[in-house]
Amino acid sequence: MPSVTHRWVLLAAMSFILGLTLLDETVVSLALPTISEEFGMTLTQAHWVVNSYLLMFAALVALGGKLADLVNINYLILSGMIIFGLASLACGFAPNGSFLVGARVVQGIGAAIMFPLPIVAISRIFPPERRGFALGIFGSIATIFLSSGPLVSGYFTSYFSWRWIFWINPPFVLIVCLVIALAPLKGRVAHGPDRDISNYSFDWLGFITLLVGLFFFVLAIMQAPEWGWSSRDILLSFIIGVTALTIFVWNELRRKAPLIQVRFFRKPSFAVAAFVVFQAQYSKIVMFIFGALYFQDKLGFAPFFAGLALMSAVVMNAATAGLSGVCVDRFGVRTPAMCGLFVLSSATLWLTAFIAQDDYWLLLPALLAWGAAMPLLFLPSMKSSVDSVELTKKGQASGVMITSQMLGGTIGMSISSSIFLFTQSYEFVFGTAAAVTLLCYLLCYFHFGKGLETADTSSRD
Repeated sequence: MPSVTHRWVLLAAMSFILGLTLLDETVVSLALPTISEEFGMTLTQAHWVVNSYLLMFAALVALGGKLADLVNINYLILSGMIIFGLASLACGFAPNGSFLVGARVVQGIGAAIMFPLPIVAISRIFPPERRGFALGIFGSIATIFLSSGPLVSGYFTSYFSWRWIFWINPPFVLIVCLVIALAPLKGRVAHGPDRDISNYSFDWLGFITLLVGLFFFVLAIMQAPEWGWSSRDILLSFIIGVTALTIFVWNELRRKAPLIQVRFFRKPSFAVAAFVVFQAQYSKIVMFIFGALYFQDKLGFAPFFAGLALMSAVVMNAATAGLSGVCVDRFGVRTPAMCGLFVLSSATLWLTAFIAQDDYWLLLPALLAWGAAMPLLFLPSMKSSVDSVELTKKGQASGVMITSQMLGGTIGMSISSSIFLFTQSYEFVFGTAAAVTLLCYLLCYFHFGKGLETADTSSRD
């Protein structure tokens, strides 16, 4: 077990890893209009700056989790951070839009490698009696990165250059790399479980079909308004995407060691929990990307003031993050999730109804409520998912939930972008997000967490 000082230094480094990956989900939000104007990009091309990162993240995060079982975690952290850092530099020096989108793809690869590693590391370097406290600090630091995304984006875009939203990453990358180089993780966590790697069969078919399927499915949704819904290229992309994803599901169900445990979705509580985090990420992308665009496009805010305005949607996160844990301990997973979904759907419906008034103060109560609801969704869902499977599969369940969350981001971005390009209406974008949340609310009412409060949580697969 590492020394006390070693533990806390590593905890800070792990928190930076999660914080950077979350920051880059939203940090481009306020800079998109400036980037698209400078490079002469269409709105669809500008949205690819966001979704190229999310798409690679969603497609490869399961691979990152698998690699953590097979490869020295120190090497993985260094590799992921170096890829992420170099890609961030490339984003900042991008000479045109196509180069920027390509660099964001590479950045998403680095993020997917890194994202699953901090939890694995913390669970090994801290003893059980200190682990909860460590995870609380870890989550708090990561939340600071996430919530500061709009403000950082708006500040640099307004007063320096949008390129600095990417150039701020390398110093943090350097800090993490120095920590790992000087005080590496030791013990079993550094080498993965005791197994003969030579006998391990990686799920290449699952990996390839997931990547191909997601790419062509997202491509079809994103490009349909520009290319035409009935165009040959869109129809072909849909067919390739759906076919590849169908093969992916078939392959995962038949493998003993799949890339993603699709069979977990046979459990209603697990499937609904995954849908909760899916729609929460969907709603988050709508808020941070299209909310940021609305403040600049309709209200005429400069990027920095748009970032300040958008901070109202995250400021309540800190207040309810701790409360969500208390509620789950006291009431179980179902009640907090139902309350969170009710508040989130009400807030999104409020935004849908009044966004055309172009009055920020009229929208402020809904923005505050939206931010307060978010922590009430993620923690109960994660707990419900791992409680619905047996002890030896809880890590895999967590990986599936992370994948579901990232899919909510990339598919949410694709659908919202397509709707906005087709209708030029913020009401339709937020209204669709509200409809998804209401559907999730109904599913939760009938299935979410039922039996988990009273039944043995180590149910069999």
